Amino acid sequence: MSDPGGEDWRATATSGTLRQRARLLGATREFFVARGVLEVDTPLVVTAPVSDVHLHSARVTFANEPRPFYLHTSPEYAMKRLLAGGSGDIYQICHVVRALERGRLHNPEFTLVEWYRLGWTLDV
Repeated sequence: MSDPGGEDWRATATSGTLRQRARLLGATREFFVARGVLEVDTPLVVTAPVSDVHLHSARVTFANEPRPFYLHTSPEYAMKRLLAGGSGDIYQICHVVRALERGRLHNPEFTLVEWYRLGWTLDV
């Protein structure tokens, strides 16, 4: 299939950048595993937009589905449900989407690390 633009098929990251990202993700996982923190995976598609007035959820629709859905701006709500269910210390490395936040140095989709440690405060 030909691309009218001519070069949209080209990778947007160098192999060096991909390797560096993979090392960083691996080191992040090792950090949490060494501390006994469980990696979790929560849904990207949610039924309600974020309640924070400063964040904007991206709306998505599915065929044969009358109501809209949203791409999460953070896994916070789903992770706190896991905590309430007794998960213990958890972390997640995931993609999040924040609509209306695009610029030369910022994409609306980016990778976020979020974690919760039971009984810990910012003073620890």
